[in-house]
Amino acid sequence: MGLTRQDLARAGLKLLNEVGLNGLTLRLIGQELGVKAPALYWHMKNKQELLDEMATQMYRDYTADRPVRMENGDWEEFLRTRSYVLRQMMLDYRDGAKVFSGTFFTEEQLPNATPVQQFAEAGFDPGKAERALFTLYSYVIGFTIEEQAMYPMPGERDERYPPMDTDARFEDGLGILLAGIKAFLSDGAS
Repeated sequence: MGLTRQDLARAGLKLLNEVGLNGLTLRLIGQELGVKAPALYWHMKNKQELLDEMATQMYRDYTADRPVRMENGDWEEFLRTRSYVLRQMMLDYRDGAKVFSGTFFTEEQLPNATPVQQFAEAGFDPGKAERALFTLYSYVIGFTIEEQAMYPMPGERDERYPPMDTDARFEDGLGILLAGIKAFLSDGAS
């Protein structure tokens, strides 16, 4: 049986924890899988395609047993839970937020990948929901990129940064955003 895109993504995620995003190359993945780089280019044209597949694999693996659905129209709890799930998923990998940033899922039917649809089903304007979700998504990724700069490896703080409770700071920012989203969604303008 030949290599699949998922094989490459899983090897990339394994190596990511060892070498970080800057050290990750298709050549290194080829060495990990015991194949030459040209065999990899059959599946991936470039590093961006690899990152798209790695982000998809991260999301697929992490959300498979963590369904996040809006229950009884409680959109605030839905967004809070979804934000924590995404953040933890990215924190599980060295440079995980950088990998996830700016990528596109390579699979359309991922679990929990359609939160706008859940908002529409709850009676919200889909356009406003999409803008609110994008803002929150950008916060989670941006915060986690900064957090991973402070703690490039779990438990290892870059000494240039003062010690801080990143969980509390994340919660503060999330609370501010959720308050703003509440005002935005309840505003009559669309």
